Amino acid sequence: MGAEILLYGYGLVCLSMLVFNLLYSLHLRSGDRRLTLRADALRRQVTEQLRRMGGHPDGLSRPVQAGHLRWMRRRLSRVSYLVAFDRLLDELEGQDAAYPAYIQQLQPVSLYLSLVYRKRENTQAAYYCHFLAKHKLRRYMEMDQTQQVILSYLRKDSLYCKINALKALCSFGSPSVLVDALRVLGDGPESQLHEKVVTEALLSYTGDTRALIQLLWSRLDDFSLQIQRAVLDYIRFQGGDSCAPMLEILRDDGRDRELRFAAIRYFGRYPYPPARPLLLDFLRDSEPTHWEFSAISASALAGYPGQDVVDALLRAMNSANWYIRSNASASLEAHGLTYEEMFRVLDGEDRYAREMLTYRLELRRLTEEAAAEPDAKPVQEEVPTGV
Repeated sequence: MGAEILLYGYGLVCLSMLVFNLLYSLHLRSGDRRLTLRADALRRQVTEQLRRMGGHPDGLSRPVQAGHLRWMRRRLSRVSYLVAFDRLLDELEGQDAAYPAYIQQLQPVSLYLSLVYRKRENTQAAYYCHFLAKHKLRRYMEMDQTQQVILSYLRKDSLYCKINALKALCSFGSPSVLVDALRVLGDGPESQLHEKVVTEALLSYTGDTRALIQLLWSRLDDFSLQIQRAVLDYIRFQGGDSCAPMLEILRDDGRDRELRFAAIRYFGRYPYPPARPLLLDFLRDSEPTHWEFSAISASALAGYPGQDVVDALLRAMNSANWYIRSNASASLEAHGLTYEEMFRVLDGEDRYAREMLTYRLELRRLTEEAAAEPDAKPVQEEVPTGV
C-alpha cells in the first residue's frame, strides 16, 4: 500500500511538471505574439512619420507630428512597448535616410521617459538606460536635460542600473557630465563600480576624447581612489598625449602605489625619455616590499633602448622574486637577446637566473609545439593582476 501511494505521488509530480511546462510554453508564445503586435503598431506609426519626413519636395526634413510624440510618450511609458520599440529600431537603423532625423526629433520623448523610468523599479530603469546606450542620441551638449536626469540614475542602489546609466552617458553625454558621473560613483564605497567596468565604459565614449581627458586631469583629485585608477587606465588605452602629467604622478611619493603602477604601465606603452631614469631606479631597488615597482618597471623597460637598460635587466635576472626575473627575461628578449645569449652573459652561476631561463626555454618549446598543432590551445603564462 505504501509503495502504491509513493508511485501515485511520483506520477502526480510528473504530471504537474508536464502541465507547468505546457502552460509556461503557452505563456511564452502568447508573450511573443503580444510583442509582435506592439511592434507592428509602432512600425505603422514610425513608418508613417519617416515617409512624411522624407517626402518633402525640397529635400528638407519635416518635423515629426506633435500627435505622434504624444502617442509615443504614452506607449513607451510601458516597458513592454519600449522592448518592442527597441526591436523595431534594430530593424530600421540604416534602412531609411530619415531615420537619424527622426531619432533626433524624439528628444522630448526621451526626456519625458527619463523622468518616468527614474521612478520605476531598478530593473526597468536599468533597461531604459540600456535602451539609450544602444540607440545613441549623439548629442554631447552641456545643457541637455536628459543627461542630467540619467545622471541621477547613478544614485540608485542597483548595480546594473549604475552600469547601464554610465554606458548611456558615455554614448551621448558631454565631458562635464561624465566627470560628474564619475564623482557620483565615488561618493561612497557601496556605490562604486569595479574600475575595469568604469574603464570599459569610458572607452566607449565617442565624443571629444581630448576634451574629456583634459577635464579628467583637472578633476582627478575629486574622484575616489578606485575611480582614479580607472581614469588612468582609460587614459593609457586612449593615447600617448599625457606623458607630462603622468610623469608627475610617477614622481610623487605621496600618491597611492596603484596610481604609480598605472603610470609605469603607461610609460611601458608609450616610451618617454624623462621617465627612463625613474624606471631604472625602480628596477634597481632591492627593497623586498617594493618588488611590484621593480616587476612592472622590468616589463616597461622593454621599449627603452640602451646598454644601461640591458645591464639593469640582466642584473634583475638575479633577483629572488620570480616575477621580476620573468618580466626582465621577456624585456631582454624584446631587446634582441636570445635565451642562449643570456645564458652566456649570466654564465649560469646564479640559480635564480638559471631557473628562469630554463623556464622560458621550456615555455617557448611548448608554445612552438602548440602552434604546430592546429587544434591545440595556446600556451599562456599566468601572471597576477597588476604585474
